[in-house]
Order: sequence, then structure tokens, then C-alpha cells
Amino acid sequence: MAKLKHIIHKIWPWVAITIGSLLAAGGYVLFVLPLDMVEGGVTGIGIIMKHVTGLPIVGGTSLAITALVFVVATKILGKGFGAKSIYATILMNVLIDMFLILNIKPVTSDILLAAFYGGAIVGTGLGVIYFSGASTGGADAFGQILWKLKRIPMGRTLIVIDVFVLGLATWAFIPLEKIMYSLIFIYIEVQVIDMVLNGLRANQRIMIVTDQPEVLKDAIFSSLNRGLTIFKGTGGYTGAERYMLTTVVNKKQVPEIRRIVSEVDKSSFVIIQDIHQVYGEGFESLPPVREKKKSLEQVPDKNIN
Repeated sequence: MAKLKHIIHKIWPWVAITIGSLLAAGGYVLFVLPLDMVEGGVTGIGIIMKHVTGLPIVGGTSLAITALVFVVATKILGKGFGAKSIYATILMNVLIDMFLILNIKPVTSDILLAAFYGGAIVGTGLGVIYFSGASTGGADAFGQILWKLKRIPMGRTLIVIDVFVLGLATWAFIPLEKIMYSLIFIYIEVQVIDMVLNGLRANQRIMIVTDQPEVLKDAIFSSLNRGLTIFKGTGGYTGAERYMLTTVVNKKQVPEIRRIVSEVDKSSFVIIQDIHQVYGEGFESLPPVREKKKSLEQVPDKNIN
């Protein structure tokens, strides 16, 4: 049984990457490409080349650029990209061109519907790929190169690339109106990727600075059965001794927390933060630890008599 679980643990990421690649490629071909929408990054350049040449070479162009960037990245960053990223990149781009060659018909001619559903499907596919520990394009690798060499934040690099590609698309073939729809598609895509990576279970961290920690603790525990942690501190302005209670709850429990705090101590200072990943008792279990190879220190020295 343990061996079977180990095999499934090894194989499942590859299955997930395959499913994610199918979803992303299908989303591009069924919704995005037929209505002349475009995306930033390497895929966007592939879309531009398809319209300029009239050939189904979205994936081929993306692969060529990504391969070049990956070669440079491997020399600068080392062999840290892994087989999963290579597999995901090749599979998704080959599927895009294969679907284009098969001339699969678009699902809708309504560009707004295409932007919403295309963004949702492509975002789900890419989110599954990223969640499985893989990447799909050269833009990410290029961002990592600039971060290592120049310490330029990856987010800034990716934004510049996206703006450049969208500007190039406007100049090459896409009317400004379709660029606006493309931005809707990109926004939904990014939001869905975030949902897949961070999970659909939305939680919030509550921090309460109060003079009545014990009363609040008992009220919260009895009402919500939710544990919390108490920190002792000092007010920076008053110098008075204060206490901070902190806990994590789901969003549906936040109104009850506010009601309790209002009843017990209206002078409390309350901070509510969105959080995406919570592990431990009452929430998700921590991910399993990957098996590590024996370190050099554990290998016996054959030269020792």
C-alpha cells in the first residue's frame, strides 16, 4: 500500500500537468485566438506571429523563444528548471498548434463571453500547471534572469513584457477595442490562477489589541470554538501594557468576531487580513515531505580502514 501511494505521489504531478496543458491549450483555441484577443508574454508573441504569417504557429513560436531563454537561463541560473517545466512548455504549445491545425470551431462569437470563459479555462489550466511545480514559458525564466543579474523584481519585468507585447499587437493587427477585451481576459486569467494556487477556501487573520484579553478569549472560544494566541505588549504612545489576540477564521465567521469584540471591548483595535494558505489543526494538513537522498555525510567512506 505504501509503495502504491509512493508511485501515485510521483506520477500525479505529471498527470496534473497534462490536464492543465489540455485545459490551457483548449481555452486559447476555443475562446481567445478565434476572436483575435492576445495575451502578454511569449504566448502573446506567438499569437502575433500567427496573425502576421497566417500560419498555425502560436505554439511553435512560443517554443522557439522559450527554448532560447531556457538555454540562457540554464547557464545563468543553473539546472533548476526541471523536467516538469520542459514537459509542460512543450506539451501546451504543441497542443495549441495541433488544435489549430485540426481547425476546431470556437465556442462563441461573443468576445465578452470569450474573454470571461477563456480567462477562466486558461487560468485554471495554468494554475494547475504552476501548482504542480512547473512553468510554461520564457517570460518567467527571463524575469528570473534579470532578478539574479540586476535584482529587478520579477513582477515589474513581467508587466513590462506584457505591456510591450500588447503594444506590439496593437501596432501589428489588433484594434484597440480588442486589446481592451484582451485586458479583461488577462485579468480573469490571473485571478483564476491565484484561486487555483491559493485554494478556494478563503480565510482571514484577526488581530485584536485589547485591555480585556481573557474575556474576549473566552467569548470567541465559546461562540466559535476557535483557538487563538495572546501576545503581551506595550503601547508605543501611551506606554500602557496591552494585549494582542490573534486567530484565523473563515470569512463567514468574521461578522461574529466583530460582534463579540464590539460587545466586550469597543475600545479594541482590530486588524483583519486576507490570507490564502493555512496549515495545521482545524485547517489543511501540511504537504508531505519529499524523500531526500542520502547526504554525503551519511555515505560511508570506503577509504577508512
